[in-house]
Amino acid sequence: MNRISVPQSVLGETFAQLRSCGRGLHECVAYLIGPADAEYVVDEVVHPDHVSSVGGYQLVDCWITRFWFDLARRQQSVRIQVHTHPGPSGHSPTDEEWALIHTSGFLSLVIPYFALGPVGLEDAHVALRTDDGGWRSVRPDSRIELVS
Repeated sequence: MNRISVPQSVLGETFAQLRSCGRGLHECVAYLIGPADAEYVVDEVVHPDHVSSVGGYQLVDCWITRFWFDLARRQQSVRIQVHTHPGPSGHSPTDEEWALIHTSGFLSLVIPYFALGPVGLEDAHVALRTDDGGWRSVRPDSRIELVS
């Protein structure tokens, strides 16, 4: 089974963005993207325009449209959706219903405590989109490989 390669530097950028945006008070979201022709590679983090609260976030509609066009123009694809929760990580019904991608194999990474803990995946939750349209919890290291 192939794992998605995520550079430590990109994960560090992601945590920094989640912390800056949420300020320990609000959820935040980011997308890990990579070349369309390299299915298991991440090389960038994208922070979307969104509004958020302690218990959720909502993307700004016009941002989503621009994002899809930008991805196509740059020949990039979304690999992992990342967002924070105020407490322990898990995948909520809202997370499952409002994911950006609904394709089998897509990953949703939830970082607990507004990403204020150590940079890494130790306390994170990863949900995998299944063939039947549902979600299943998987070990982070079974699907994501952190690389230098």
